[in-house]
Amino acid sequence: MSYCLDSNFFIQAWQKYYSPEISTDFWDWLAKLARDKEIFIPEEVYEEIEVSKDKLYDWIKTIKDDIVLQMDEKTQTILIDIMTKPEAKSLVDTNKKSNAADVFVVAYAHRNNAIVVTNDNNLAKLCKACDVKCLRDYEFLKEKNLKMSVL
Repeated sequence: MSYCLDSNFFIQAWQKYYSPEISTDFWDWLAKLARDKEIFIPEEVYEEIEVSKDKLYDWIKTIKDDIVLQMDEKTQTILIDIMTKPEAKSLVDTNKKSNAADVFVVAYAHRNNAIVVTNDNNLAKLCKACDVKCLRDYEFLKEKNLKMSVL
């Protein structure tokens, strides 16, 4: 099973729970999951993270080739269908910079038979409307059986 991660998964982990100052192992673990093709992000998620030009962006650049998927025709067809759903309307606001990648996350997950990982309630509702399984970050960590220890 693979997982399509939303930008808020990375941002919240970086800023709140698992900053590299606290847990470099967490980020090494994510890099390994990317190399093993267990996690991925749409290019649009990468671009959302890129906007900040911060240390999270510097980190994700190092695994870009392993984690970023490109749009293909089938994903584009799925995306067009998703955009017609009422749950997508609030996520597709061209005046907003945030949440711009949400519909792409669902489309890529659907295309790749993947599970979405997000903490965004609106994105979770869209997943449900599109019959795409969705997990919160802590559910994903439990499902992947992440074990962390404190020295």
